[in-house]
Amino acid sequence: MTYDLFISHSSEDAETALALVADFENRNITCWVAPRDIPMGSSYHEEIVQAIENSRAVLLLFSGAANKSEHVLREVELAAQGKKPILPLRIDVSEPVGGLKYMLANKQWVERKALGNRLVETVEQLLAGSRPIHTGVDGARARQAATSPKKKGGLSPMLITAIAVLILLLGGGIVAWQQIEARRVAQELKIKQEQEILETARREEERLKKEKEEEARKEAEAKKAAEEERQRQQAAKDAERRKQAALQPVSLPVQPSVEIEIQKKAPTMGEAVPGKTFFRECDLCPVMAVVPRGSNLIGSPPEEIGRSSNEGPQQPVNFHLPLAVARSEISFEEYLACIAEGGCTPDRPGDYGWGYDKQPAMNLSWNDANRYVAWLSQKTKARYRLLSESEWEYAARGCAKVCDSMPFWFGNQISKDRANYDWRYAYLGSPKAQARRKTVPVDSGEANPFGLLNVHGNVREWVEDCWNESLAGLPRDGAARTSGDCNRRVVRGGSWNDEPKNLRSAARYGEVPTQRQAEIGFRVARELVP
Repeated sequence: MTYDLFISHSSEDAETALALVADFENRNITCWVAPRDIPMGSSYHEEIVQAIENSRAVLLLFSGAANKSEHVLREVELAAQGKKPILPLRIDVSEPVGGLKYMLANKQWVERKALGNRLVETVEQLLAGSRPIHTGVDGARARQAATSPKKKGGLSPMLITAIAVLILLLGGGIVAWQQIEARRVAQELKIKQEQEILETARREEERLKKEKEEEARKEAEAKKAAEEERQRQQAAKDAERRKQAALQPVSLPVQPSVEIEIQKKAPTMGEAVPGKTFFRECDLCPVMAVVPRGSNLIGSPPEEIGRSSNEGPQQPVNFHLPLAVARSEISFEEYLACIAEGGCTPDRPGDYGWGYDKQPAMNLSWNDANRYVAWLSQKTKARYRLLSESEWEYAARGCAKVCDSMPFWFGNQISKDRANYDWRYAYLGSPKAQARRKTVPVDSGEANPFGLLNVHGNVREWVEDCWNESLAGLPRDGAARTSGDCNRRVVRGGSWNDEPKNLRSAARYGEVPTQRQAEIGFRVARELVP
């Protein structure tokens, strides 16, 4: 069977193709379109090849999707090989690229949008050069005329002579009309060619402009990538330098223990000397040390050995007012005074046989610690509380200005002479030893520059803050965080049962507020009134 048109289209334009086929076939233009005209079980490729050979022309529905279709390109190539007329019909604003651009370089385009309702008539006219189109009744009359017997007869010689004279008279006018028509056609062709030249120049100008813009964009991206790579390499060098510096053993000399003078009441801010002023407000109240106002970095730097991701991001925190901090962890004798006066629950915490008196109070929950500070505040008429974790780290580092972030206040090297921890483990090559495996009295050990004892080891210490997985959002004024997971509270400082990496100033952990462990105690703070 032969067809007037083979419809070449992308599968994405199938709906448009079928709509056009319906319009053509309503005008008796026979069409072949896939997959409609492929018999079930037939070879897809063989049917397409046969259909192109049996079609008078190929109507290409050109679009952006056709640009990407290998099937469309092959169908156009087959049509060209078979010398079939190719009628490109543009159905969107896309321009041909690649193989289609080459195959359609010298084709006259049909614009569907421009033609509107005249599309079918235009295709009929394009096909008319091959053979008459099926035109319904007119076609039937033509076929009937071709098969009807011709009537015999002819014109009389007089009529022939009259017609000849008429032709001679009209000949001159016909020639003149043909010359006018030829000039009109030539003028239209010239205008069309000029328009095509202008359009080609415009498109070339746009292409060059886009190429320049693309080159500028790539150049900017290359510069940006180069700068980012330079910054990355510099950051890597800086991190390596800091890491190497951290690996160098740094240890401040052990400070000899000194006798301290303990005042019987809290000093005024003008009288206090940070690190040297201590006071106790009752016989079994904790000894308090005055910590100066200042600022420091809270958290650990990325290169610190043993750090956890919850210790960052490191950030500066400002402490605008001086604060009194317990010189040591709360001892058993201090905590038992709270029980005796009814301020704490009557449950006596276990001491594991290590002794009460000066040993740090342990096996105490966060709730127990808050009952103690409430009792102490009522007893002294002053405001005692737990430290925030920012205050705890600031006090533990013992530095009132931004200092080098070392793991411990005494450097990055630790030993059994400087803290009570599990000595069987090393940090940065520190010496190992058989561990004591129990607590030591709270008033023993070496004081940091603020006069505080055992900030590293002995027992971990409850602080006020709710647990958060990072330091992001840490208040910059040193206040405690009351947001986050308040079903867990922060503990700091490490214990007698921990590896040295867990004693670092920035190490932090979260525990359930009701939890009681032999590794956890607490330290208190007192606000100083100006």
